[in-house]
Amino acid sequence: MDIWNMGFLVTTLIFAVIGIIASLCTRICCNRGPSANLLHLTLVITATVCCWMMWAIVYLAQMKPLIVPILSEGE
Repeated sequence: MDIWNMGFLVTTLIFAVIGIIASLCTRICCNRGPSANLLHLTLVITATVCCWMMWAIVYLAQMKPLIVPILSEGE
């Protein structure tokens, strides 16, 4: 594995661990019945996935940019 894939993999695992810890904290701290627990768990998982997707899109966009800078002769 090269260094770019390692960074992506490690940070993805970090997001997964943070999501699991946040889910457990929500389960322990906000125990208000099955319906509320399901709502809280859904919100935590959705927030974790959305944050990971935002990070992944920005990370991958920097690896292969769509617009390549063109240097002029003077630079």
